[in-house]
Amino acid sequence: MLVHICCSVDSHYFLSELKKVYPNERLIGYFYNPNIHPKAEHDLRYYDVKRSCEMLDIELFLGEYDDEKWCGGVVGLEDEPEKGERCVKCFDIRLVRSAKKTYELGEKRFTTTLLSSPMKEQQRLFVEGDRIAGDYGLEFIKIDVRSRGGVQRQNALAKKDNLYRQNYCGCKFALAKQRDKQQKISLEMMSDVSQKRQEYQLGGIQERIHTFGLRDQLDSENKKYILAQRRFLIHRVLKAKLLDSQNQIIPSYVLNYSHSKKRTKISEIIWAKPELLLSKDLQNEYLKSNIVLGFCVQDSVIFMPLATLNFLLGKKFVDMHELKNMPMSLDEECELRKIISGHHSQNPIIIIEDVFDGEVSYEIESIFQEENIFRVVPLI
Repeated sequence: MLVHICCSVDSHYFLSELKKVYPNERLIGYFYNPNIHPKAEHDLRYYDVKRSCEMLDIELFLGEYDDEKWCGGVVGLEDEPEKGERCVKCFDIRLVRSAKKTYELGEKRFTTTLLSSPMKEQQRLFVEGDRIAGDYGLEFIKIDVRSRGGVQRQNALAKKDNLYRQNYCGCKFALAKQRDKQQKISLEMMSDVSQKRQEYQLGGIQERIHTFGLRDQLDSENKKYILAQRRFLIHRVLKAKLLDSQNQIIPSYVLNYSHSKKRTKISEIIWAKPELLLSKDLQNEYLKSNIVLGFCVQDSVIFMPLATLNFLLGKKFVDMHELKNMPMSLDEECELRKIISGHHSQNPIIIIEDVFDGEVSYEIESIFQEENIFRVVPLI
């Protein structure tokens, strides 16, 4: 029997229950979900499904990721609510491909783990599954694993086996509506201009991939750990620019957790050597150096020349271009902020290439947003 799989949280329990009902059946997993956006999220869910199938000793096939074709298939249904006609069309797209795969493999019946999701209309899935199966001379297996506490057991099993528990269904349209309802910005729909910096962004998909990669590494080493959630304050810079008196762009880099400021003119910058939170050895070197920071009397902004950054973090950035292409990690940015203005500060800190004089203006548009983030906690 071919089993279309949507995600590990649904499939892990569904497949376990299906084995009980059909103990002599060879189950074949098929991950086909072109609706999942973005591609990195699709891949993360696939790798988690792969791990689940390995745990359950089930063969798994990966379907093509054709997001553009999927979007073309739901044209006109973008504003439909969850469980509406867009979802039905999405079922059809995935079930038709699953039926074709079943036929190709010479199997006679198929089903889908979508049946276990409380976010999906089960009776509608039964109807669509039967209709599509009939078109290919197949049987669609209808099984209810939700009733009598099934959803609770499914969630408990997902936590017990440390599965990736995604926080949205999959498609970009449902995601946008869900985040709007939560009065949040969809971090999943955002990407940094610097691909490298994006890898360090707290709460981003790349960080999730890194986290669950660590989980898999500990699994392979048979080491104990806890997969826990932590609440963090996420920061994203949406727009930032620094201009000279002629409105020409001055290359700059806004440090994480810099609070938004409307366009602000600064007529004078005071370059000075402030007292900093440094180790004793670095403090002695600092006193002998020409390191300075730029301050403005009427504003909380701090300007940091690249030479100052290099000194404080032991870096060797040559220019702003190199900094943007080989950015600091989030921990390094937070360490820099702690040294300059304290752990909990949110004043704008702008890194520039060198000391400058004259009038400037700057503008920062950013967001702060609370998010639950998975963390792997190794145990002794």
